[in-house]
Amino acid sequence: MRGLAYKCRGQMKPPDFSKELNRLMDPYWRKARIAARLLIKREDGKPWSARDRRLAGRLADDPGVTNRLLDQGYSSHRARKRNGRSILDIIP
Repeated sequence: MRGLAYKCRGQMKPPDFSKELNRLMDPYWRKARIAARLLIKREDGKPWSARDRRLAGRLADDPGVTNRLLDQGYSSHRARKRNGRSILDIIP
């Protein structure tokens, strides 16, 4: 029992999939989705935190976050909310 407690003292870390996610998703698309979530939060009447305001300012100044990407991110988020999970989320 004592040996088992000794082996488990270190903290376990979850696997890091950020490299895989970065490879699969365009960084500007990710930023546009974040900006769309901020817009939806404002539309829902929820107040922005100081962090949200800073992030919105950075995303507004980013040349890669275009109106087209922002509109796609907005529509994508609303569709997921309305229709549930995507078929792509179900496939492993």
